[in-house]
Amino acid sequence: MKKLNGLFMATIALALLFTACDKSEETITETKTIDFEGLQTPSSGYWNGSDASGGFTSGDMVFPNNYNADWSTWDSFSYSKLNDTQTAGYGNQYSVYDAANNGNSFAIFFPSYPGDVYFSFLNGQEYQVKNIELCNDAYPALSMKDGDAYGKKFGGDTGNDPDWFKVDIIGYDAAGDSIGNVAFYLADYRFTDNSQDYIVNEWSKVDLSGLGKVNKLTFRFGSSDVGDYGINTPTYVCLDNIRYEIVSKGE
Repeated sequence: MKKLNGLFMATIALALLFTACDKSEETITETKTIDFEGLQTPSSGYWNGSDASGGFTSGDMVFPNNYNADWSTWDSFSYSKLNDTQTAGYGNQYSVYDAANNGNSFAIFFPSYPGDVYFSFLNGQEYQVKNIELCNDAYPALSMKDGDAYGKKFGGDTGNDPDWFKVDIIGYDAAGDSIGNVAFYLADYRFTDNSQDYIVNEWSKVDLSGLGKVNKLTFRFGSSDVGDYGINTPTYVCLDNIRYEIVSKGE
């Protein structure tokens, strides 16, 4: 019996050793960044899918687009170089709310209803996404700042209304299962000290490393300003610089 116990323990120890070696042989060989700079931008300064291509690819990711030629409208993803932070309204939907953007290319997300819209890695691959940079689109930012025909002025007349606008970044594995989410507040007026209230007006890095390896991601919006037909705040977000790791596993 003692010999059998000893043999069993030795087998377990050997299995643990091989497991440890196997994990140690996983190495990061490259860190890549999807920055949208290689995309061809029309003279208008933005692309919205009017060419009926159905989307675009940047780096190792695919970004779908749905363009309605009858109404000249789009949803899902577009991309742009614009940064008009002063002009309010729907006509300025292609601008990032960062005055220092200076011609940098970025993508814009506007959801398709109903259902989620995913941006995914090619060929079903899973990668460890480290972080992504997000910023407000000018249309919702100025709507929250001053109010408009649909959305309220955040903070209200007194500045004390505890308003907020956020986006959840949700990760999925190659099987299509949700593996976690990260919340990022694009505006937050819930502070007791109103001087701390903010609307994000510069590119901000969001840590996504806690999601683990993902095949695809999506965004879902939430807001304190909700009416009979859903969120009143225009549901747009600008994204850039998706950083992810290529992992190599030894023999």
